[in-house]
Amino acid sequence: MTKDNLVFGLGGIIVGIIMGVLIVNFSTRPMAPAPMAAMPSNPAPQEQAQAPAQQDLPEGHPPVNKDALEQQIAAKKAVLQKDPNNLEAIVDIANMNFDLKNYQEASTWYSKALDKDPKNINLITDLGSCYLWLKQPEKAIEYYNKSLSMDPNHFQTLMNLGIARMSMGNRKGAAEAWEKIVSLYPDNPETPMLRDAVKKLRENPQGTM
Repeated sequence: MTKDNLVFGLGGIIVGIIMGVLIVNFSTRPMAPAPMAAMPSNPAPQEQAQAPAQQDLPEGHPPVNKDALEQQIAAKKAVLQKDPNNLEAIVDIANMNFDLKNYQEASTWYSKALDKDPKNINLITDLGSCYLWLKQPEKAIEYYNKSLSMDPNHFQTLMNLGIARMSMGNRKGAAEAWEKIVSLYPDNPETPMLRDAVKKLRENPQGTM
């Protein structure tokens, strides 16, 4: 199992869904999952933020076969018994736990992978995304900032940073992150949607809708 990056909330098949929730429904309470819940927009995530919906997959996401993934995890762990330094197996276990929504477990395995590959920006971002799903956006942002210190233009990290900032009520910060994507990636298919999102955030910086 390989993944270039695990993007929280935005990217590829689920960009329009999540952005539609975040931009249309600015609320101090999370929206009901349809198919995923918005993160709250008030600045007290530790008290009121809720994890995105656990029971539903984003539209277009391939089905997750829990039993099959758990069997694959067991097989990868068997590989590690023979070869404890097998980075690919460690990352695969992290990715599969993420797919199973075992975000705490996934974070442990991403940390193990980073012990062996500490400059891997994708792994750093993925670990940050685990913490975002675990309702710890401040910690997620620490990892996103670390990724951006290595590559200030990293697409997925900028996407996720915007989501994390939105979850803390930082609309200006979210706009800045997504505005950078608009500037850097004008030909990306997601850019028109992000441009509209930034426009709405700039027009309504206080979030009173």
